[in-house]
Amino acid sequence: MTQFYRKAACNIVKQGHPSFDRQAESDQAAAGGFRPEPFAGQLRYGPKELIALEHQQALKAEGYSVRLAGDRATRLHRGIVANPEAERLALVTLDNGNRFAVNFDEFDLTTGYCSGSMIREAIIIDVRNLRARIARMIEDAAAVVGEPDDGE
Repeated sequence: MTQFYRKAACNIVKQGHPSFDRQAESDQAAAGGFRPEPFAGQLRYGPKELIALEHQQALKAEGYSVRLAGDRATRLHRGIVANPEAERLALVTLDNGNRFAVNFDEFDLTTGYCSGSMIREAIIIDVRNLRARIARMIEDAAAVVGEPDDGE
């Protein structure tokens, strides 16, 4: 699986969000936004991390605060890691405050309860479309290699 360092990851996500760059990523991470766990002191982004980062930017563009968008993106990322084949995930919040992500196809919302607690909300995320969007963004970014010359 291809991994991208932070600058390349920001350039990939920037295709859909023109004002996004490394400084914006740093500022958002400091304000509670999504950031992957460092590997050997470096931030590396694979498709799962890019999905979370792009989702955070989409929420931010809709007016969500960085902290709320980052929380949702982090839950989405954890759900994708735990359910790599899931096409849809449910980001669930229980009345007792517990928050988690589950494969929507394996989760029954009809009872209104989970683990003995009432379900306060369940947000359904179509991961299949997010994967396709990120794959296109990676492909488009690969069409131009290197840094722009001065003046471009």
